[in-house]
Amino acid sequence: METQFLKMSDGQNIALHSWLPNCSKEKIKKIIIISHGMAESATRYSDFAEYLNKKGYAVFAHDHRGHGETAGTVENLGFLAEENGFKRVVADLVGIVDYVTDSFPARKIILLGHSFGSFIAQSYIEYFGNDINACILSGTAGPRFGLGSLLKGIASVMCLIFGKKSKGRFLTLLTIGPYNNKIPKKEKTPTSWLSRDAQYLNKSYNGPYYGFICTNAFFKDLGTGLSIIHKKKNLKKIPKKLPILFITGTQDPVGSYTKTVKKLANIYRKIGIKNITEIYYDGARHEPINEINRAEVYEDIFNWIEQRT
Repeated sequence: METQFLKMSDGQNIALHSWLPNCSKEKIKKIIIISHGMAESATRYSDFAEYLNKKGYAVFAHDHRGHGETAGTVENLGFLAEENGFKRVVADLVGIVDYVTDSFPARKIILLGHSFGSFIAQSYIEYFGNDINACILSGTAGPRFGLGSLLKGIASVMCLIFGKKSKGRFLTLLTIGPYNNKIPKKEKTPTSWLSRDAQYLNKSYNGPYYGFICTNAFFKDLGTGLSIIHKKKNLKKIPKKLPILFITGTQDPVGSYTKTVKKLANIYRKIGIKNITEIYYDGARHEPINEINRAEVYEDIFNWIEQRT
């Protein structure tokens, strides 16, 4: 893995991590760009990236604002931007895709967004879907109308009272707190809802860049994003020929245990997107790529990409 910093349109430096296969640049087959989840870092996808390297794929994943090496310090973790944080993160993804496309012309570009990163990806394909060749939405969620506005409203009040960079402990408890409700008591830990593989979680979800409390401003930005990405006028902008893959576990609380994921997939079909694939892993939780059956998930993703691009 190599890391470089790219300057975005507003001057912010974004940490971009890359994993390149052991071959000449000309022989690289396809490019995967990963948009990671909330309160984690792009480096957490190393195992998956190395698997794809063996298939001849190059992988790029950047740390979002307020995350990983982009945040720079612990104090900056969980804060996206002074204004319009959600849109700024989408704009960063535009910059990353443009950079990778310029660096590897004439290659197929596949965007994989996980969790919070999947909401960024949903917004991206509504405006820039023609710039990529396929999209994978992992651990995502479909519309829960009113949730985004409610989250934005509460977070806005918290920002006014405590400041934008104040830690959103109440909102974390409100949103993420219930995610462990269906986890058996004997295996329940704060991160059990992420994966059944506790040993892997302990290894990959460890350090200051993982599991931190995001700011109240982050939750305001998240609420803003959720309130706009599922508006019909925005959904209709997605290119009708774009292949889209949904992957999630049947025990993932983020997508209401597949309910809102299936709802979103059906909405996509109704607006004319025909190349939709859904894979639901029985018993798996929020992170299919880090689950006990991740070898199967890796293969499914690779095979889908090969078939669709």
